[in-house]
Amino acid sequence: MGDSYQFTVDVFRTVCDRLSAKATELQLLVETGTSFDEWLTWEAFLACKLREPSYPFCEVAAKPTYASEDVTGDGNDPDRNLGDLRVGGPHDGADHCWAFAEFVLLHDGNRTGGEWRQRIEAEADRLRRLGWKKSASLLVVVAASRGDVMKEWGDDLAGCAVWNQPALTDPFVISLPGGGTVVVKAFDIKRNPADTLTAAGN
Repeated sequence: MGDSYQFTVDVFRTVCDRLSAKATELQLLVETGTSFDEWLTWEAFLACKLREPSYPFCEVAAKPTYASEDVTGDGNDPDRNLGDLRVGGPHDGADHCWAFAEFVLLHDGNRTGGEWRQRIEAEADRLRRLGWKKSASLLVVVAASRGDVMKEWGDDLAGCAVWNQPALTDPFVISLPGGGTVVVKAFDIKRNPADTLTAAGN
C-alpha cells in the first residue's frame, strides 16, 4: 500500500504547488468572499495534466464519472454522478495507484451557517460509494480567508468530523501576498476506516 500512498501524496502536492504559484490570483478570488470552486477544480486538473508527460501519470481526467468506477447513478441529479478529478499512476506494474478526488471550498462568504459542513459530509459520502480499499478516494478541503484560517475558522473546523480525522499528509498552507491564507488538507475517505491511507498508517 506504500506505493499507493506516495502516489496520492504526489498528486496532492502537485495540486498544492500550482495553487501556491497562483497566490496572486488566489488573493483576488479570496477577496471577493464568494465561491471559486470551479476555478479550483480546473486548476487541479491543469496541475496534474501538465505534469503528465514528466511524472508518470497514465491518465488525468476532469469530471470523471462514478459510473466509470462501477458506481450506479444517484437519482435525477447528473452532477452527483461526476467527480472532480481522477489521476492514474505509472504503467510500471504499480498496483492501486489511482486517485479519484472531490474538492470542497470553504471561504469567508460561506463560513456562517452549517452549509459548508454539510457539503463536506456529502462529498465524503459520495466518495464512500466507490468502495475502494487501496486506491485513494480523496477529499481535498480548501479553506480560504482574508484572515488567518486556523485562527478565524478554528472553532468551526473543530466541529467538523471529516476535518478532524487523520489527514493524508500535513496540511499545505499558502500565505497570500496581500494578507490572508489558504489551507489545503486532504483525506482518504474509505467505507472501512482500516483501509484509509494516512501518514501514520500508509
